[in-house]
Amino acid sequence: MRTQRFNLSDTQRFLLRNVSIIGLGLFINQMLQTVGSIVLARELGDPDRFGEVNLLLQIFGMIALFLNFGFNSSLIYAFSRKPLEAVQTNLRVALTGSFLFSLIIGLLLLALAPLLANYYHLPELRGALLLSSIMFIFNSILNIGVASFSGNRDFGTQAFFMVITTALSTTGTVLGVLLPRGSMSLLENISLWMGVGAFLTAFIICIKVERVHKPLWFGPLPIQEVKTMLSYGLPTWAGNIAKAFQQPFLVMMVGSSSVLAVGYLANGFRITGFIGIITWAFMIVTLPFVAENAQDAQESKNRGTNCIRYNNILLYPLTAIICLYPSQINGFLFGSDYSTGDSATYIRLMALGVLFSSVGRLGGSIMAGIGKTKSTFWVMIAAGIFVVILVPMVAASSPVLAVWIYTGGWAVSALTMIGFYYYEKFTLNWWKAYGEPLLPTIAMLVMMEAGRFAKSWLPLFIVLGLLALLVFTIWIERTRKPRSKAAQRAVVVE
Repeated sequence: MRTQRFNLSDTQRFLLRNVSIIGLGLFINQMLQTVGSIVLARELGDPDRFGEVNLLLQIFGMIALFLNFGFNSSLIYAFSRKPLEAVQTNLRVALTGSFLFSLIIGLLLLALAPLLANYYHLPELRGALLLSSIMFIFNSILNIGVASFSGNRDFGTQAFFMVITTALSTTGTVLGVLLPRGSMSLLENISLWMGVGAFLTAFIICIKVERVHKPLWFGPLPIQEVKTMLSYGLPTWAGNIAKAFQQPFLVMMVGSSSVLAVGYLANGFRITGFIGIITWAFMIVTLPFVAENAQDAQESKNRGTNCIRYNNILLYPLTAIICLYPSQINGFLFGSDYSTGDSATYIRLMALGVLFSSVGRLGGSIMAGIGKTKSTFWVMIAAGIFVVILVPMVAASSPVLAVWIYTGGWAVSALTMIGFYYYEKFTLNWWKAYGEPLLPTIAMLVMMEAGRFAKSWLPLFIVLGLLALLVFTIWIERTRKPRSKAAQRAVVVE
């Protein structure tokens, strides 16, 4: 019998090519953040001081979740479905709405800064938060610019500006430590320099938007268009808050009693962030990728299945490797002082959290692609409710238990997302999406676990495990069933 050729359809090539572009950008981002964190850890030489800096960054991360008020996701959808209207009207509406909402956030920061400084017993936190209000205004502007390129499926430009944003932000963090200004505190200097980076990025991306899209910057703001964008964007915005706030919330709760534990958590999130970029890359590409053929239910299901399948082919083995060797990875990157028994547990649980969260994250992007955004909100509520209720009770006495709760919340969200697929009558090919990609990872784990008993032969078994992973991955791709003729006729508009 003739062996099936190992080839990819047009849609699969489109998906993997653009995920690779975004993935490369996110990988560079993670590298920049990790290098910046390493520089800070070694320059400060004080785990407590290092924890204070990371606490500030986590607070910034929490506040950033509330920016844009859903206008960025609405703009992505508008560019995917009606690009001409998006350039003429939607971009202006989104930019204006995001800017006004960032002013409200700035005013709230003015009121909350003294309270947060007292809560964490860090007086210098007050000045840092006051200075950061300007940074968030520019961040809201650059987020809209990035969204316009995502919706236009110009993922190369989007990835470029993602890297620029992170590079200038990380540089600002490092400069705040290396080049303090006058009598300002460490945290205030970091906030100031990060604001300068946000201003430069917003300025550059506005120039790029003008050259590429040539939008109508000034004009009326149609009330009906505002309502339409908010009706789509608000559930996604709320879901994204519920989805992403859990990490900074966990760190902030633990930080109320131990800044040392914050440093360990931050390092764990840096490490697991490298595998998290896989799902983030697929999320960014999935929404416009599925939205392009939203009128064809079967093709949308095929595209959604492929997004999850290739995400898992990459995510499963990397999660397994981190769970097998957490202390070795942590010690290599940050030094032996930051590698403890608790830190290894943190890293394992965080890696599993990334795996479980990928189900709801990708599922939400798939549903948003077909115009259904409610699942994003409710799935992430299912994940976050346990963190909000239980973590404050145990964070001070048992940070490890708090991380267990964090991971368990993501497991519940994964089950909830599967339920939403059935509720929306949009079921995927579960074996192709979740089951089959697990086979190569199982083969790899068998070889690597066998190497633990071989002791001195462990490096050889690790190599054999990686070879088994590669061979089985090629095998499941060669033996996959061909798609229907209707699906094969689908055209990807690049």
